[in-house]
Formats: sequence, structure tokens, C-alpha cells
Amino acid sequence: MARNFFVWFALAAILCSLTAISAKVSESKEFVLTLDHSNFTRFLTQHNFVVVKFYAPWCWHSQNLAPEYEKAASVLSNHHPPIILAKFDADDEANKYLAKQYRIRGYPTVKIFRNGGQLIQEYRDSRRADYIVEYLKEQISPASVEIKSAEDASGIIPQNKITIDFTVEAIEKFFGEALGL
Repeated sequence: MARNFFVWFALAAILCSLTAISAKVSESKEFVLTLDHSNFTRFLTQHNFVVVKFYAPWCWHSQNLAPEYEKAASVLSNHHPPIILAKFDADDEANKYLAKQYRIRGYPTVKIFRNGGQLIQEYRDSRRADYIVEYLKEQISPASVEIKSAEDASGIIPQNKITIDFTVEAIEKFFGEALGL
């Protein structure tokens, strides 16, 4: 009887330890990808939309942005399609030539690379995770949406994203139907 108790106790202890270990692993998962001189260009050319934080490890502003950037990356990893946030140590001697190529003059500098790195835009907005998330979601969403029904409109109107663009044909059709012509 005591032996069975010991076996069950040992199994319970092992199970608790494994649960604690897996919880620590999931908490420590990093969502921000690390790029350097060896993979930077290749990575950019393989993706349509990548956000890169150029930083220096010793920089106080870079250190303050790091947890907010990681939170934003965590949220955006669930976006469809995922929005990739990466970091690049621009102060590392092996990386300095790329930092110079992209005109990194201060830390941190956040740049948005589109179309395989063909279009580059600097992000200069808030450094809070929620602002970063909203800004990047807006950047990747379509510039306009066609509304064909009231249901379509109800999904857009609560978001305060109303822009109405009529074609001449649409206006003629609307008034023609309304006036019975």
C-alpha cells in the first residue's frame, strides 16, 4: 500500500514539474525574430511585409521598446496573415554595414519593409504595443472595401472606417432604381 502511494506521489510530482516547465517555456517564447548580416537580405526578399527594429543592446530607448515590441509581435503572430516583427542589432560590428546601408542613425529605428524590401517606410508612431498593433494592422489591410449590402456596412461602420467612393455608373443605377427609371 505504501509503495503504491509512493509511486502515485512520484508520478504526481513529475506531472507537476512537467506542467511548470511547459508553462515557463510558453511564457518565454519569443515572437520577435532575430536577424543579422547573414540572413537579413534573404529574409526580406522572401516576405511581403516585415517590420524590423534596428537597435543597440546598450541603448536605454531600445531596452524600453523591447517588451512592448515583443507584446506587439505576440499579438500580431495571430493575425491572418501573420505580421512579422524582427529585430536587428545594428551596433554589432558584423551588422554595421547593413545599418549604414539603411541609414540607421539612432536607436531604436523601426522600419517597415514591403514587397521583398523594395519599399521601405520608417515607423515613427507610439512605442506602446497596442498602438504598434493597430498601426500595423491598418498598414496591411486593404485601402478600401466594397460595400454591397447592409451587412457589409455594419461590419465597417462601428470601426469608424467610412469612406464612400461612387462611380458614375453606381450613381446612375441608384437614382435610376430609386426613381423607377
